[in-house]
Amino acid sequence: MDICKEKLEETIKILKQHFLEDDINNLANVELPKEIKYKSVEWIYYIFYSCLLDYGMRSKIYHNNLINTYHSNPLIFNPKYVVSNFNDNQDLLFKIIKENIHPRYPNVALSKWLKLSEYLIKYDNLLDTIKSFKSFEELNSFVKSISGYGQKTGGLLLRLIYEANVCNFNDDISLIPLDRHDIEISYLNGIIESKNLNKKQIADLSNAYVAISNKLNVSATEVDKYLWEIGNRFCNKNNCSDCPLHDNCKTKISLEKEKIYE
Repeated sequence: MDICKEKLEETIKILKQHFLEDDINNLANVELPKEIKYKSVEWIYYIFYSCLLDYGMRSKIYHNNLINTYHSNPLIFNPKYVVSNFNDNQDLLFKIIKENIHPRYPNVALSKWLKLSEYLIKYDNLLDTIKSFKSFEELNSFVKSISGYGQKTGGLLLRLIYEANVCNFNDDISLIPLDRHDIEISYLNGIIESKNLNKKQIADLSNAYVAISNKLNVSATEVDKYLWEIGNRFCNKNNCSDCPLHDNCKTKISLEKEKIYE
């Protein structure tokens, strides 16, 4: 697969310039219930559950729903309680998830919630386990070993843990998790020639993003946030005209051609 590094570099420069006015700490944020102490045991459990179903679509609404769910049903964010009380009463957990969180696929959400809970109870103190990791790759391998997280949801979880500085390592994030929306952005901006990529090609594209980011002295964490914000602010709302990438994006070019031939 050919990757146009010139287009990739241009894209990152445009994103960096556009989001210059935004505080980087306020980009692609995940809201938390106010009663949860940052970097506490409750916090680590909450973000594991919250990232599980955060697909980037209507993300703000999703997190508002999740916070309200925590207020009304905080114990469903406790893996030991979930396993003890809902494995044999899945209908009740399904009802809570469906009527409060409103996931797009409630049956899938229920299955993921139960499987994650089963996995997390293996650890007496999940926060201490996370703190013990000595490298980003070790943290990455841990998240990858958990069933239910995809490229973007797992990547979001990694970023939140990394940004909290709870781990004992200083190395930067060595990957940018790319989902189908990021791949489409890459395709529409001429970085790649096809949207149909296999796992190796996705990994190669992610590595290229990291390499160009390093070249431009932009952290991979920032670029991940830029891509997330582009998807949420513009792509998901079909707001091509205000998108900072509109001059290079094939979507805009296609729209202009349609107007010419109308």
